[in-house]
Amino acid sequence: MSWRTAFTHLAAIPVAGVQTSYDVDDLPNTLPAADLPALVPAFPPVGGADEDDPDLAVLTYDGSAWTAALHVEHLLVWCPTWSEMGLRSALPALIEAVDSYLAAVSADGTLGGALAAPLEVVRVQVGVIAWGGVTYYGARFRHRWVRTVG
Repeated sequence: MSWRTAFTHLAAIPVAGVQTSYDVDDLPNTLPAADLPALVPAFPPVGGADEDDPDLAVLTYDGSAWTAALHVEHLLVWCPTWSEMGLRSALPALIEAVDSYLAAVSADGTLGGALAAPLEVVRVQVGVIAWGGVTYYGARFRHRWVRTVG
């Protein structure tokens, strides 16, 4: 299987309370309001060390098969920060959506068998996130994926 297959399976996981889940082929430049709340795949910023996992992109050889690790971010975009909703109003539903997301992802941790081991959610951040030059209330899920190469 491939990283691409893993992204397709990630986009297909149904999450209660989420209107749209984008695959990498369908990413818009801006998020239409009608698609919110939405899940958007992304990557962590390049450069600098991650204090939780200093080996962000590693190709290791364990004597039998090559494995590769990839860090992916999945953004839960809830509503624009300029909306009348405000963080205090958005937070209860957003936290419920975070719980729903974690439950949904755990039900298919290998993303349809594309990963060699269940994905690991290494960080969850709730607050203000940006997409396409717009700030939103939402959540950022950092995943660590491992797959066998070759």
